[in-house]
Amino acid sequence: MAQQPQAWDAGTPGGPGGPPRGGGSGKALAVIAAGVILIVVVAVAAVVLVVRSTHDGHDTSASAAQSSSVLPSTTTPTPSGSPSTTAPAAAQCPPATAAPDTPAGWRTVAGKRGLAYDVPPNWTVASCGTLVGWEKRCNDGPFGYCAIRTMSGAATLDVPGCGDNSVAVSGLPGASNTTDINDAVRDEAALVADIYTSDSGHVPTVQLSPPRQLTVGGAPAVQIVASVTNIATSNCVGPTAIHSMVATTVPGQQGCVLFVISAPQGVPDAVSPAVVAEMVSTLRRAS
Repeated sequence: MAQQPQAWDAGTPGGPGGPPRGGGSGKALAVIAAGVILIVVVAVAAVVLVVRSTHDGHDTSASAAQSSSVLPSTTTPTPSGSPSTTAPAAAQCPPATAAPDTPAGWRTVAGKRGLAYDVPPNWTVASCGTLVGWEKRCNDGPFGYCAIRTMSGAATLDVPGCGDNSVAVSGLPGASNTTDINDAVRDEAALVADIYTSDSGHVPTVQLSPPRQLTVGGAPAVQIVASVTNIATSNCVGPTAIHSMVATTVPGQQGCVLFVISAPQGVPDAVSPAVVAEMVSTLRRAS
């Protein structure tokens, strides 16, 4: 089960599909195409995909470490006489520097969209260029699947009993089409039902909290929390979920930047609402 967004801008929901899908729930498939390894894991109700650029250094995601189907890279080495290229500043990864008030033992995630946050010690921090996201069946996508949402600056919670399935995920997607944080968070909230809709088409119930105003790095921010119920359950998919979304702006970034946490409930080591709130409280500008 693999799908490859056409553009690496996580700020654009949707997109065409990728290589043929395979396996069932809990199966992982890695495919190399155009210098990118795609590692797909099933989480919540939709399919979560992990895309790791082979030019981004090591990937610390547990999904990548556990997958035995990763193929050797076929990328052709750059000839020694060719000029080297450097990624633009906006695409470079900032240092993952802990803040003075980072909770003891927590790990810092720094995204190339200019924000950083902290996750509990049992979470796995992916490399800065790793993309995570969700996909769904669609008629106009290659192989019948389209991305719902992709995001970098990611971390996952993986538990032994769920194999390659992540039981929680966080990340820093963008919304380059608007500079209005209220529009950005509302657009993000509109994706929640699709994210938790099962592959068989079972649509959950989504209830949104009132917008909460806050600041991130001195800039206005707004949070909406979706309470998702009536989710189709399976081995590591619980009946409910908390889906937190924060939108803000960052100097040098086009449009808005968001912080998303997907925390299914009723699963092993489920992330409590209190932990979700604490993660949100650590959101800050990257060093």
